[in-house]
Amino acid sequence: MLYPAVRKEDDETRNRSAERIIEKGLNRVCQTQPKRPTILVCGYTGSGKSSLLRAVLGDIVPEDAIGAGKPQTMGFDFYENELIKVYDSRGLEAGETEEKFTEEVRQFIRDRRSDADLDNHIHLVWYTIQGPGARVTDCDKNLINNLFRKEDVIVVVTKCDIMQSKQMEGIKRELVESGVDESRIIFTSDEDSGSIGCRELMRLSYDMLPGAYKDAFMEAQRVDVEAKVEAIKAKRPKAAAIIAAAVATATATGAIPIPGPDAPILMAEQSAMISSFAVLYRLAREAVSKAYLPLLARTVGLLTVAAVTKSVPGVGSFVSATVAGSLTAAMGWYVQRDFERIAIAKATGSPMPDLRVDFQDFYNFMKNKEYEKLSKGIETDEQRKALK
Repeated sequence: MLYPAVRKEDDETRNRSAERIIEKGLNRVCQTQPKRPTILVCGYTGSGKSSLLRAVLGDIVPEDAIGAGKPQTMGFDFYENELIKVYDSRGLEAGETEEKFTEEVRQFIRDRRSDADLDNHIHLVWYTIQGPGARVTDCDKNLINNLFRKEDVIVVVTKCDIMQSKQMEGIKRELVESGVDESRIIFTSDEDSGSIGCRELMRLSYDMLPGAYKDAFMEAQRVDVEAKVEAIKAKRPKAAAIIAAAVATATATGAIPIPGPDAPILMAEQSAMISSFAVLYRLAREAVSKAYLPLLARTVGLLTVAAVTKSVPGVGSFVSATVAGSLTAAMGWYVQRDFERIAIAKATGSPMPDLRVDFQDFYNFMKNKEYEKLSKGIETDEQRKALK
């Protein structure tokens, strides 16, 4: 065994202490879970709203979607899961005047905007037009240009697989002439026809959503696995900032200095760091707690048992600032690497990595300073600053 021996009873005591600390950390940071975006899908009856939602967001909308959502005032169905919220307008029914339909939508938007909680506002509008009809009505134009904020609207022309190119060009031209930005017109088909355009719709929606709502939307969408993986890897700078903050605190703590028996103070900071990763990568708190309790406990063991003085230079009766910072950095990058792998496996449907932590592997990771290689993998100057 290459790492210092730790008495079993000491390990068990630290496990109990780590369990309390990491649970406290999870409770604290889980209050900052990524926000769920709210999407309104609006358009005439039969314009393909439910099919579009199923193509992009999967089973949030059941197959028998009409009337299946939670009833809302003025004919809007509501669907939600842990990642996203969707309002689906019932559409303009036969025999109903466009004026009445427009007023219902106007009142619905007014009610959402008057809510004091911004999370309940409409963050994005998908306005659907049935392509084969090759017609943009005055009602369509009025809703798109006057009721919604233009910067929130994507016009989705559905069933493009059975449209002629002349029809597509005509609809696009009419929409642009009415004031719609051409870049926000997407032609799509449903799942049975290959989900044409759905990837472009997803990417445009992601770009248009406010920053706080992007992560949850990306995880909710199911049409672009590659984009999910890109988004997960793009979290590395945020992870680097979390590690940098933890290292700074740990270094300051070690500079006091702290007697070895008080090393659990460092464990609290390391626990908060791991908990923040759990939120960043949206991993189940129970799995995180069970898998990384032993790592936290053993890390404290490195700082508290007498044998450690011969294994980690600089550790004696006190935990030095350098050792406290290096140990926290090593733990941070080790856990970040694991969490990224797990998140990517979830996104791609690959077999999940084993969450059990091999402490010998971590000890070698720390001893060989592999964490420094990972931190240097942050490519931009701005990202490097997060580590200083």
